[in-house]
Amino acid sequence: MSTVEKKVEAPDPEYLAAVLRHRQAMRAQLDRAEEMFDDVSRQAAKLLTQQYQATRSTKADVTLDDGTKFATVTRVGGEAEARVVDRPAFEAWVRDTYPEYFDFRIVPARTEVVVDEQFTARVLGAVNAANTPRYADPDTGELHDVPGVAIQPTKSPHFRWLFSKTSKNQPRDGRALVAEAVAAKRLDLDTPPTPPALPPADEPAPEQP
Repeated sequence: MSTVEKKVEAPDPEYLAAVLRHRQAMRAQLDRAEEMFDDVSRQAAKLLTQQYQATRSTKADVTLDDGTKFATVTRVGGEAEARVVDRPAFEAWVRDTYPEYFDFRIVPARTEVVVDEQFTARVLGAVNAANTPRYADPDTGELHDVPGVAIQPTKSPHFRWLFSKTSKNQPRDGRALVAEAVAAKRLDLDTPPTPPALPPADEPAPEQP
């Protein structure tokens, strides 16, 4: 016995139009908000970097107009590690100083220099530990300036933003505090902050007759 599939009815035209309109209008608002967010994020990072360079301060509270803290921002320092940046110079140093870790590998039509990978890792580890391109021989104690090696950044400094959590003294978290301030029109998200006016330039001294 065959089963007759129930015909699917089209949605109500007005409801469909309303949902599509709502969806795409929200997308437009979100695009605008993301563009504004990117702009203010760049400005915030610039000012926080300026503050760090001037005061070495790595953390700041984010407050509402009445002084209520609703978030924090922390500067996270970058990371760096030792790398071989000039392989011929490094290979020449290994050849002349530690020939037991230096060799050649013959492949068709060419000969390649081979430096022991474990030795390279040991040297780079020592450079990382010393935070300078130097290697102290564990057997002789001799200190070598290692050519072709540098400490390079692997991750740039960045800022970590965190909303405040609820507490015994503050039953609302940071997001709720922001929503409340926006609803009360104490926080205007459509108008970016205005930078302070620059001090007047010094007037040039009058010319002497």
